[in-house]
Amino acid sequence: MIVANVHKFKVFLIECLHKGIMLILVFVIASVVIFTAVNLIPGDPVSLRLKNPDPTRVAAIRTELGLNKPLPHQYFYYVISFVQGNWGKSLITGQKVREEISTYFPATIELALIALFLGVILGLGVTLSTQCFKSTLWRNTAFSLGALGLTVPIFWLGFMFIVIGSLWLGWFPSGGRFDFTLPVPQGSGFLIFDSLAAGRLDLLCVTYQYLALPVFCLSLYPAALVCNVLKTRFADPRLDTLIRALRAKGLSESRIWLIHILRLLSAPVITVIGTNFGTLLCGAVLTESVFSWPGMGRYLIEAVLNRDLFVIENGLLLIIILAFLIISTADLLAFRLNPTMKSLSD
Repeated sequence: MIVANVHKFKVFLIECLHKGIMLILVFVIASVVIFTAVNLIPGDPVSLRLKNPDPTRVAAIRTELGLNKPLPHQYFYYVISFVQGNWGKSLITGQKVREEISTYFPATIELALIALFLGVILGLGVTLSTQCFKSTLWRNTAFSLGALGLTVPIFWLGFMFIVIGSLWLGWFPSGGRFDFTLPVPQGSGFLIFDSLAAGRLDLLCVTYQYLALPVFCLSLYPAALVCNVLKTRFADPRLDTLIRALRAKGLSESRIWLIHILRLLSAPVITVIGTNFGTLLCGAVLTESVFSWPGMGRYLIEAVLNRDLFVIENGLLLIIILAFLIISTADLLAFRLNPTMKSLSD
């Protein structure tokens, strides 16, 4: 037993070390690609900011920003500055990039995480309902609804939700993150948490009202992923054999499904959600554009259009590192929940 647990820990530790090495490689490759792409964009980012680009003034500003140095020097300074958290200033607003990102970043994370949670709940609910109700009509309807997130463009869904939920019914606002005629809860930047911390249930209700349409729109993608992976698992005849064996032991249906089956299916669900988190962030960019959500997506799009050098370099690299960390965490968690790993300690 002890030897098996030690072996299990070693295997898990090796997997963690592998993810750490992959993180370094991803960081290096992503930073090189981003830096190269930004420097290949035509035009001088400093001259574009000035109404009268005097050569002397342009040269002085480029020297101040370090843009007159050789490209290898600029790259190494970029990498070191990113690691140290010194991300420079926006060429558009003149504000520190780190402070601006700290304003927009919570909005995107709050939207993505709530959509992810809702999507998993919807996917589980739809798939489990098809197992409880054996109606072929309901099964086809449920999986058709689940496929919406994979087949229908997210911007089209967003426009339809605005038309139905905001224009026709008038239940939800058509865009934005909060009603700025009310005091915005201050603190972490996550409005749900800040509203709860302030004890303002009225502000919490307003936050949910603005979140409803973009969250539901974005949640259809992870819901469809969960539906597809669980549909494949439930088609496995070995799962039916396991369910019959558990019923033969006298276990209740709730215990069978909520403890044994969901625990068995948790690893593939976590894996598919984790590995597609990057796609979810891409969907968040489109969702933010449709619903005028003040998050990282809109912020980076405006930076690219305006060639805001330091915002592009640091913002994109931050998103890539974040996506990789979440994917790696999901892989490690799924690896830990893998029944074959657990069997090593039996």
